[in-house]
Amino acid sequence: MKLKSSQNNTPRNVIVLATIVTVVLGIFRLVLFLVLVWVVALAFIIVYQYRSGKSNAGNFVCLDCATIHQDLTCPKCGSKLKKIYSKDNKYGI
Repeated sequence: MKLKSSQNNTPRNVIVLATIVTVVLGIFRLVLFLVLVWVVALAFIIVYQYRSGKSNAGNFVCLDCATIHQDLTCPKCGSKLKKIYSKDNKYGI
């Protein structure tokens, strides 16, 4: 089993970036901007997940790591074990 780092995890990347900006702004005690960064980051994640959640019908779910994808092999772990992802019950068909 190959372990690859997934670089296309947008919500995780936004949280990492917001944490880095929080540390920098915390050093200068810019609390108003610190709060603003987290409000914008959380709003972006909510909008991103709302838009991406509508396109998940017909995807596959990896049986090894539970990643939802459309590829022949899982982009996260490289496994070929998969089943159809169903939006209704979240566990597949």
